[in-house]
Amino acid sequence: MTTADERRARYDAERVAARDEIRNQTLDRYLGRRPAAFAADGPVHPDVNKWISDYLDGSRASLLLLGTPGTGKTWHLWKIGETLIRRGWYGRYYLVSDFEFKAAADRPANLDKLQAWREAPLVALDDLGATQLYPWTVDAMAQLIDVRWQNQLPTLISTNLPTLEPLGPRTTSRFADGGSTFIKFTGTDFRKAS
Repeated sequence: MTTADERRARYDAERVAARDEIRNQTLDRYLGRRPAAFAADGPVHPDVNKWISDYLDGSRASLLLLGTPGTGKTWHLWKIGETLIRRGWYGRYYLVSDFEFKAAADRPANLDKLQAWREAPLVALDDLGATQLYPWTVDAMAQLIDVRWQNQLPTLISTNLPTLEPLGPRTTSRFADGGSTFIKFTGTDFRKAS
């Protein structure tokens, strides 16, 4: 006959195994969506690692990755999602390219996508400024950042632009609120070095 402690230990072990299985399935789906160009392993920037740890500890600060093309910004956005899942995080993480955002914000706007991005626990806008920033695109981005700021949901942005100035001072201020992390990526375009 099993004791209450043994039943509790078995129950706890089954819960851990179930969580591990869910995490592995989530990770498999995430990695299956990741483009092959970003699948290579490598070192994560120390400030990105710190942002991940702070986020898991409850920080709601946003993250801005600035730098020239080919210096690893998009790779880091994909790595953030992978690392969060590996550490047991189960939230929704949308990694939205500038092209995808522009397509959703263009008239007629895809309100369902824009709403999902506003409400997600974590959203990354990749390669901001890769397409022309039309006024309605800037307005949609400003609204996204504003709603996320109001609800203390961090926004991640990567860009080749030197600043977020094209989004306007109000949006830039709201993005920076709460001790947001700004990381400058430098170096040679790794795609040209290959």
